[in-house]
Amino acid sequence: MIDAVFPPWSPLPRDDGTLFRVRCTADRLHLLLYGSDRARPRVLALDPTTHRRADTWEIFVPGVREGQRYNWAVDVTRPLVDPYALEVDGPRCFGADATGRRPTWPALNKDHRFAGVVVAPAPLPAWRRPHHADSDLVIYEMHVRGFTRDPSAGVQQPGGFSGVVEKIDHLRALGVTAVELLPVHEFDEQETQHAPGLHNYWGYSPLNWFAPNSRYGTIADFRAMVSALHEHDIEVIVDVVFNHTAEMDAAGPTWHFRDLDPGAYLTRDVTGCGNTVRTGAPHMQEVVLSALRWWVHALGVDGFRFDLASVLARDEDGALSKAPRLIRRIESDPFLEKTRLIAEAWDAGDSYLVGNWPGNERWTVWNDRFRDDVRRAWLHGEPSALGHRLAGSPDVFSRTNRALNFVTSHDGFTLRDLVSYTRRHNDPNGEDGRDGHAHEVSDGFGAEGPTADPAIMAARDKTRRALLATLLVSDGTPMLTAGDEFGRTQRGNNNAYCHDSPLTWLHWNDAERDAAFLRFTRALIALRRAHWRSDASKTWFGPGEGLFGFHTNRWLIACNLRDVATELAMPQGRWRRAVDTAAKSPDDVPEQQPRMAASTPLAPRSLVIALPN
Repeated sequence: MIDAVFPPWSPLPRDDGTLFRVRCTADRLHLLLYGSDRARPRVLALDPTTHRRADTWEIFVPGVREGQRYNWAVDVTRPLVDPYALEVDGPRCFGADATGRRPTWPALNKDHRFAGVVVAPAPLPAWRRPHHADSDLVIYEMHVRGFTRDPSAGVQQPGGFSGVVEKIDHLRALGVTAVELLPVHEFDEQETQHAPGLHNYWGYSPLNWFAPNSRYGTIADFRAMVSALHEHDIEVIVDVVFNHTAEMDAAGPTWHFRDLDPGAYLTRDVTGCGNTVRTGAPHMQEVVLSALRWWVHALGVDGFRFDLASVLARDEDGALSKAPRLIRRIESDPFLEKTRLIAEAWDAGDSYLVGNWPGNERWTVWNDRFRDDVRRAWLHGEPSALGHRLAGSPDVFSRTNRALNFVTSHDGFTLRDLVSYTRRHNDPNGEDGRDGHAHEVSDGFGAEGPTADPAIMAARDKTRRALLATLLVSDGTPMLTAGDEFGRTQRGNNNAYCHDSPLTWLHWNDAERDAAFLRFTRALIALRRAHWRSDASKTWFGPGEGLFGFHTNRWLIACNLRDVATELAMPQGRWRRAVDTAAKSPDDVPEQQPRMAASTPLAPRSLVIALPN
């Protein structure tokens, strides 16, 4: 098995040495081998007559063992990080090098901050995977560092893979069945140089697609985190970025591809990030598939969320293909047979493919229509599309359980900010406030940001409950964003990609301050897992025009988007009120579920969940 998933261009250690290999179209190439002194590597000049076959260079170095640090170089003054390295040795301190110094462009990799590490093809771990049914999947999107970096997390090893393990009890109590990790591959958080103190915090700028981020922990730490999550019945999905690289535009750094073979790897920019991966090229497709297999079998992940996934549907020239070969290869690869596949079905070009994703039934697609229409319904009283969103967006998707529904994500307002701000507040990002979504469908309910007005606070909390409840009763796969369960705020910043600071970290004391909403979230997730079924037949009722609902044989959902309380004629049967988003805690999820009358009042802008008696 290890032979089948070990990447074909990664260094291959043997008993008597290591075989190094890489794709490179330059007419010269050097291998740099490091000892304890990074500044004085051993330089091996490869001979194109003996070490090159077509565009593949190979050299066997006797005596080199697992753990050897190395770089490639076309120009020996410019070390290149091996894009196929299975481990990268980089700074251990996030946001600074070993001396606490922040290197700046155009230093590139001249100070040898990043080097590949030779990894032996050891037997693969025997992973015990949860394999949840679609009906039980509740995803929790989180940033590994931000999850435990704040001192309030109270963990011994904050800000990395080990810290996540220390907080698994919170995930179990919440009831989520999968975590979706923002990029955990190797990236350079110090690339963001447009304002002092900013970093590439999110990590959507890959330096290497195979290696876990060295500032979050080792390969062993990552595997231990995955194993611990699996033991607690939680799947692990990782956010992968095969649409652009850390080399960005012409003013960006040269990490590898610009020198090795730019034509094979990069094409015209349709990502808005300066370059685009040539996913239509056969060689690039092999790289993608090799990386996915490695993360699944060697590192244990259960699925992938593909960032700007429409790039995967482009041909070698960057045009959208009606039959994209890479997508077909991913969904049919025998080594990815049971892997979850999630697409963000757009990029910065003419490629909005939500509802028209060219993959098969294995794919789930981020449903931004759900995000926007559910916000419009509860924040602005526009009910026209809410029924479709509750039903799994059949007007968008041919298969309703194909929708991955979300109200918030890492990209945009948090749930608390969504009901607290009418506009973005992104000046701290150093881009004159122009970055991020310009038109969040949000509302501050009469104030911009924090307020002590009890009426405004009550309106915000009521709306927050309605938004979350809609997410968790709708057909499709729900995704929550970390911290929304206890009121995380980014102070109105809807594009906090560059902040590694308390602005973006989870503050765990908020779990006590907002305990009522945390209780509400846990109860809703438990209700969904007990009563929602993807194949449930719905019976719709109500007059419409903002007052309507549906029931199955397991529960009833009633919505009042009007600004006044309204009597709703209940369907036949006896019903108990399990959730009322207009009620304050603990009556929002009452322990003693009261019976509902045949004609029952619904409070303004509220959602009610009832269970059959």
